[in-house]
Amino acid sequence: MSEQFDFETLVDRSMQGSLRDSITDPRLLAAGLPSFSAAEMDFPTAPCILEALRKRVDAGIFGFALCDQPYQDAVVRWMKMMRNWEIEREWIVPALGTIFSLSIAIRAFTAPGSRVLIQRPVYDRYDQAIYRNQRVPLNNSLILRDDGHYAMDFDDLEKQMALPDVTLMVLCNPQNPTGTVWKREELERLAELAKKYDVVVFSDEIYAEFCFLDQPVVPFAAIPAAMGHAISCTGLGKAFNFTGVNHANNLIPDPALREAFTTQRNRDHYGSIDPIAYTSVLAAYNSDGAWNRAVNQLVLKNGDIIRDFFRQHLPAVKVAPQEGAFTIWIDWRGLGLTDELLFDLLEEKALIQTNHGSEYGEEGRGFCRMNIATPTVEIQKALERLLKAAREAGLATA
Repeated sequence: MSEQFDFETLVDRSMQGSLRDSITDPRLLAAGLPSFSAAEMDFPTAPCILEALRKRVDAGIFGFALCDQPYQDAVVRWMKMMRNWEIEREWIVPALGTIFSLSIAIRAFTAPGSRVLIQRPVYDRYDQAIYRNQRVPLNNSLILRDDGHYAMDFDDLEKQMALPDVTLMVLCNPQNPTGTVWKREELERLAELAKKYDVVVFSDEIYAEFCFLDQPVVPFAAIPAAMGHAISCTGLGKAFNFTGVNHANNLIPDPALREAFTTQRNRDHYGSIDPIAYTSVLAAYNSDGAWNRAVNQLVLKNGDIIRDFFRQHLPAVKVAPQEGAFTIWIDWRGLGLTDELLFDLLEEKALIQTNHGSEYGEEGRGFCRMNIATPTVEIQKALERLLKAAREAGLATA
């Protein structure tokens, strides 16, 4: 299926004032090598979106856009086709991106100075949003099992949910950075706790189109016991490599919860849908999903190559099970290196730039997150550099 799309040519970021390039090692840029940090794909978005945007540009109309019936119908269709989830039109509340949406939820459902539950290792911008809104993160650490899977510590979670100032929790599914996809039974248990302690759960499901299990990602708001306390946040950002267009759809079944969220969103002067986002949502969500399935195949292939490499040359290094997202979580602790020595090996010796695991909390020390939505040849070249560096350091097998 991927033959109809070009996933083997590195995208040119030079004309976009790229944030990613600004944090990329200049040596990589000079050598024409990609960074494996930051979760942006190394190829353009889906052709269906590009075609629709060209028509929009040719028409020259960039006025205010509304969450009208064609828009709602597209979102309803996509959720049914890709996630096997039947939603109602009125559940859809657009906003200016995932973290913007989280900030709305923080202001709508928590008091200044109160605590917001998170589960480290986790995306560091949750902390950023919480602190910027004068709240404090409260950590319910995930449990790393012997098989490399992560699990929720429900005993600790219940104790924290029972605290009187805890009224909001941030869930990430698929989990960033570990790639864990939470199972229905885990979400059901979480939903019962949220209901018992009257805690709103903001579920960041931005990676949900990337799932390598037999079933699609289960939306938290689709769990019956969760519907009175759930916000499932979705969007084009990761699914269609659209991270720079600030847009998300919050799917909120409960009318009172939806009204409170929408009121706070409007108080923050949301305005209307960006016409670029409007056009792109209709094009993407009315497509057949072939581009997304092809990217999934590429990411899975790249992950297999990386796991095979470590099994053969660096068996002490473990890669987390690839369940969701287009990044992988690598555990280097078996090499016995400090973080300083580890990232000297990767960045200075092998010219491989990733996200340091410590960015996601102390639980991430000794790990890294690697973006693998990139041409396969770039993965292979990076592994060749790593093998050479590891051999010189006496770490790799022959």
